[in-house]
Amino acid sequence: MLEDFYWHLLKETKKYRMIYRCMRPFKYYALSTLSLDSQQIEALIRGFANRAENKSFLISNVTEDFLAIRPSGNPITAGALVGMYNNADLVVELSELVKTHRLEANSDWGFAAFTLKEAFSYKGEQNNDLSSYSMIFKKVDGTWKISWMQRSSGTTDLSTWS
Repeated sequence: MLEDFYWHLLKETKKYRMIYRCMRPFKYYALSTLSLDSQQIEALIRGFANRAENKSFLISNVTEDFLAIRPSGNPITAGALVGMYNNADLVVELSELVKTHRLEANSDWGFAAFTLKEAFSYKGEQNNDLSSYSMIFKKVDGTWKISWMQRSSGTTDLSTWS
């Protein structure tokens, strides 16, 4: 009887080891895919942050139903936002990523919260902002796109993110 128990335990242990060996490559692939997805989303954030040099970045990097919510609460499309960036009254002097506070991704969606340092003038009035952004990302045909964005007013206190 005890011999049967040990034999059963040995078979189960061998079965577990076999299943584990078979699953190990899938586990590695899943973890490396998430890491690659996070890197691709981070690249989108950095591309967006570089508005001083690439004002039309959004056009090719958003979903068809993309909307941005401005600090006023009013939504704006990517085309209208790029039009605003290209307006002669708006001069973007600096737009750089300060910190990514949170970035999460699964196989087809992602979320990020980050802070940008932005220096610009609008109709001659200078602004130096430290703004927090939230973005939702969707994977469309294997490519990450920005689906939704919301910008805070330009007075972020970075110590509150700790």
